[in-house]
Amino acid sequence: MTFDSIDKLLKIILSQPQWQEQKRFHELKKYWYEIVNHKVAQHTRPVSIKKEVLYIATSNAVWAQELSLQRRNLVKKINNRVEIPLENLHFASMKWYSNYIESCDLEDNKNEIHPSLTNPLPKRPDQVNTPQEALKSWFEQIKTRSTDWQACPRCQRLCPQGELKRWDICAICFRDDHF
Repeated sequence: MTFDSIDKLLKIILSQPQWQEQKRFHELKKYWYEIVNHKVAQHTRPVSIKKEVLYIATSNAVWAQELSLQRRNLVKKINNRVEIPLENLHFASMKWYSNYIESCDLEDNKNEIHPSLTNPLPKRPDQVNTPQEALKSWFEQIKTRSTDWQACPRCQRLCPQGELKRWDICAICFRDDHF
């Protein structure tokens, strides 16, 4: 029995077809950070490649829209460096906080992915007969939802735990910092 070096074994493993796509993704990821400037790099993260499209997570929708407008130029720059050219880039903020999103069951309640919501939304009340009953029901929902709110460390406003978990500050302070 002969022993092969780790380098030789890695070359054999990485040459197998199922590893080629992963290898290509890591190569594209490296080129992405070389092409974009430091500020863009801070607000973006390549997350996957499917059918010649590189999917890139952005820190918010504004970055996704801005980079979508520059998509053709960015594709050209990347394609100048790779063997197999990309057809497109797709920017979205959804995967930026992937740890938070993966912990939610998206099929059960799509609203749960919002950082303000740490508990499922209450079920819609049974039919109400009067506006007063609807208002009373709404107040009860707000009261129930706000029982676990905490103070923002920066401004001391009460805010949902989901916002503090996601940004370490409330959504208002986050907005002030980023827009």
